[in-house]
Amino acid sequence: MSGRPSLILPWFENGSASEYLKLRNPSADRLRLVSDVILDVAEGLKYLHTYKPAPIVHGDLKGNNILITDDGHATLTDFGLSQVIEDLVGPTGITPSNTEAGPIRWQSPEFISDISETCRPQLPGDVWSFGCTAYELLTGNVPYYFRLRDPAIICDIQNGVKPPGVENDRLCGEGGIWKLLNDCWITDPTKRIQMTQVVPRLKELCSSSTVSESC
Repeated sequence: MSGRPSLILPWFENGSASEYLKLRNPSADRLRLVSDVILDVAEGLKYLHTYKPAPIVHGDLKGNNILITDDGHATLTDFGLSQVIEDLVGPTGITPSNTEAGPIRWQSPEFISDISETCRPQLPGDVWSFGCTAYELLTGNVPYYFRLRDPAIICDIQNGVKPPGVENDRLCGEGGIWKLLNDCWITDPTKRIQMTQVVPRLKELCSSSTVSESC
């Protein structure tokens, strides 16, 4: 490959988390999803965010970028590996995949509001996207499912509308997982929960009846 680093990735027959739930296993237990898939995603993101010598930002977290292994575990894919390679071995001619983030529906308010040419996804933005992805997998709805066009979604995000829309107040009132998701959706990125806090809270929810009551 002309001396450039190359990646060989395993093939997962189950496909993405979104495909697995909607097409291959539509009757999947949402409680099992929370305890297995979403927790796996949270732990994977925590690993990236605490990676040494420098944290790694995923930048494009959503249901289609989570693959389900043969034994039912979730694994993250399609993140900024090209940027990691460039940081380690110098410029490679590869365009970093995290110079631009993924679809608007999963993006944080601060990223959408930043119009500078140097804007890149940051760790708090990944936390927002995690909340959106968990919501997507729990409900089967994409974030802002009630909007069809990006300008309307951007307007909602900038005006503080949460991904579930008008349902959010009711869902959050139930506590449990929904309270955690709303902590991921705090508008101020400096006050938003971190993945190192998300994982233990999610583990506690998964081991209690609160999850089943909230799903």
